[in-house]
Amino acid sequence: MDLSKEQAVNTAIRCAKEYKSKLANTRILIIYRDRASNEIKSLEILFRPSNFQHLTGLLMVDDNGQERSGTAMEFYRRCLSIPFITKDEIIFKVDGTTPLKLGALPSLMDLTKITKICGNYNNTKKSLEADAIVGGVNFSLAISKYENSSHEFFPRSALMEDIRSLVDNPSQVLGILQKPVNDDGKYMQIKYVAKGITLKKVAFPPELEDVISIS
Repeated sequence: MDLSKEQAVNTAIRCAKEYKSKLANTRILIIYRDRASNEIKSLEILFRPSNFQHLTGLLMVDDNGQERSGTAMEFYRRCLSIPFITKDEIIFKVDGTTPLKLGALPSLMDLTKITKICGNYNNTKKSLEADAIVGGVNFSLAISKYENSSHEFFPRSALMEDIRSLVDNPSQVLGILQKPVNDDGKYMQIKYVAKGITLKKVAFPPELEDVISIS
């Protein structure tokens, strides 16, 4: 898809505002029924301000047009406040994924509404690094595990692709909960419940019972 730098900057600025209000500095807990084992399992996605730049596929450059490193927080701040980031300060990734990332970015802001399926990534796309995928038939989010963690993930890439072609075990998402990233208390804010599911009646494993409070 054709995308100008002006359009790219406008999309980044618009989505940064939504990212701040809906996702930044929060944890999202996805509860699902594993299709292979029929067990109730969960995964956590941590959304930090520093993740936003990578999700846009945009790179910041210096006055000579050379890529600058370590700009994640600067990029995020400049998308949120004056002086806003400009087209002269960014370039697209050379692998051609920037227009695809920016095309999917607006849908990511409604992740808690549109995620119906999750599963382990099947490694069908050579350019995509991920451990798992969450999403639905029109949108998916690739996520990777934090090192030394069995259940905490960070967002990798938003894709306008059917999740069923990206996972080897498409499993039904039963519910989604959210809380501040540094909140040590239980999950209490319910963002999504699958049709026909009553979370209070679900037999959660002990490790889930310890971290959620369903009223």
